[in-house]
Amino acid sequence: MLQLENIENAYSFHSYDAHSAKLITPNKNIHSNSTHNDNLLEITNTTLIYKELIESTGFPASFTDFDENCIKQLLKQDAEIFLIGTGQLSKFPEKPILQYIAQHKLSIDFMDTGAASRTFNILTGENRKVAALIFFDQTDENK
Repeated sequence: MLQLENIENAYSFHSYDAHSAKLITPNKNIHSNSTHNDNLLEITNTTLIYKELIESTGFPASFTDFDENCIKQLLKQDAEIFLIGTGQLSKFPEKPILQYIAQHKLSIDFMDTGAASRTFNILTGENRKVAALIFFDQTDENK
């Protein structure tokens, strides 16, 4: 479990592994006696999490396909910080994408999904405007 406190008006990460993550629904604290596992939402494909928004369409299944279109999708949100969870390992996009990010002075950080989940919870708990785009490692049958 990644948090004990209640984060208001936003999803937060409860747990994750290579192929899925469980999110705590906004305004719920699954560690109290008044809530149940019904307050958890499991995600298994690429998903954008921002405040009370969960968006799984319009993003590629694999981080290897992260491109300018993904960035444009991210920028539809008014987040100040974008975390990209790249799977079990930290990965970075191709050089032209990194140059695009630098030229536009965007705050987009790439890290493994576990680090992105933990960082998201910390920043969300501080009421920061942070969004996370989470990629999962592809199973053999999805490749």
